[in-house]
Amino acid sequence: MVENSITWADFEKIEILTGTIVQAENFPEARKPAYKLTIDFGPNGIRRSSAQLTSLYQPDQLTGMQIVAVVNFPPKRIAGFDSECLVLGAVADDGTVTLLQTERPTANGIRIA
Repeated sequence: MVENSITWADFEKIEILTGTIVQAENFPEARKPAYKLTIDFGPNGIRRSSAQLTSLYQPDQLTGMQIVAVVNFPPKRIAGFDSECLVLGAVADDGTVTLLQTERPTANGIRIA
């Protein structure tokens, strides 16, 4: 059995949605290098997120990129900024984050299951 396993009911509580980054800007106030992202989740609205993506991405590369994110966490206050969702990525041993994306473009706000 996998360590820290969850039930199917636990997984169903997690709202993972597709969204498009509409704005990405540097976040110099953050303790670790990060960007402030503004993400359009279609009918689920616009949310903001702090994301430690500076190793592989520049802000202009992120704008227009479709991502997947967990949207039902409570906001987390980071250096005076409310991060309202968690953008998902593969995290390497050195902390480098590679964003997770759908295999092809989809509508914003589609649930990942």
